[in-house]
Amino acid sequence: MPRIADSFSNVAVYIYDSLEDARLGQRFGASGFIVTTPLDEDADLLAAYIVTNKHVVKNPSRSYSKTPVIRLNRKDGTTECIPTTEDQWKCHKYGDDVAVFELRVGDWDALRLASVELRHFVTPELIVDEDIGIGDDTVMVGRFVNHEGKQQNAPAVRFGSIAMMNIEPIHCERLGIDQESFLVETRSLPGYSGSAVLIYSPCATNDMSERRFGKNKEAPNLGSGDPDTEFKIKQYVSPKGPYLLGIDWCHIHRQSFVLNAQGKKIDGEYYVEENTGMAGVIPAWKIADVINCEEFMAARKQEAAEHRARHTSSGVSLDVAERPEPMQITPKGAEIPVPTKEQFLGDLTKASRRVKPD
Repeated sequence: MPRIADSFSNVAVYIYDSLEDARLGQRFGASGFIVTTPLDEDADLLAAYIVTNKHVVKNPSRSYSKTPVIRLNRKDGTTECIPTTEDQWKCHKYGDDVAVFELRVGDWDALRLASVELRHFVTPELIVDEDIGIGDDTVMVGRFVNHEGKQQNAPAVRFGSIAMMNIEPIHCERLGIDQESFLVETRSLPGYSGSAVLIYSPCATNDMSERRFGKNKEAPNLGSGDPDTEFKIKQYVSPKGPYLLGIDWCHIHRQSFVLNAQGKKIDGEYYVEENTGMAGVIPAWKIADVINCEEFMAARKQEAAEHRARHTSSGVSLDVAERPEPMQITPKGAEIPVPTKEQFLGDLTKASRRVKPD
């Protein structure tokens, strides 16, 4: 994996059990990431969401954590802490380990953020078109709790590759689910739950996949001068991604017996858990199911309608009309600015972008 853009790390957020833990930077909790999607056909007006695992924010075994706190980085070197409650997180209706929170802040310009756009999520159709499969490079962004940053979020990136496609669900007795998952070799550890796992194979033209763009992979003749051929060449040398493959939710371990100094197994049922380096990644389309649920879609539609109403209603005509700042209404009736793409990302490159020929 070659050098990646620094902005990849800015999609990650930290999630703590309490406001005190968030302010102190305690080494407990999990990760999340930011997803944006247009309110409607106007792509400059975005709705923003925090995505993490259901077991991070709604886990009966963690009764001490009923008020998850999201911690975001600010450009001035401080952090923004957003307390939430369990009922503010929307979970997947079929029990997949996904939870989504609608993000609203007062001053987007003050935050150092990047986002994954919903339109760049991996879908079953994209897997076929891009021939995504075993060996494709992955980038996982989240919390390395042993060295994570106390005063500010300092996400760590782990690199890996797809080891198995989503053909076999992973059973989790603790959560009582059989979770559809990709198997990704990426050395996940506690703290990375809720991390974004991105597909990014920058040298896709050199891979051994058989199909891409829904066609048999045949190298076009170089130097033909034909525009269609030149376009195909650019397609085949373009990277795969970045796309959101999904969300990290677990790592698989195996039980290794405890041995004595002579290398013999100690009597009894003693064992240690050994990390196999394999992470379970829930497909991105499971997250899209939640973001595109009726509740969130209705909220986006209402915001868009209110925005249009504010911009089409006219009062007294002035010789010079100032452009009003886009506003949105909070559940409590307060007006706050609607973040545009420029405001939301600032001077950061997006963590996800459309792949297209120059």
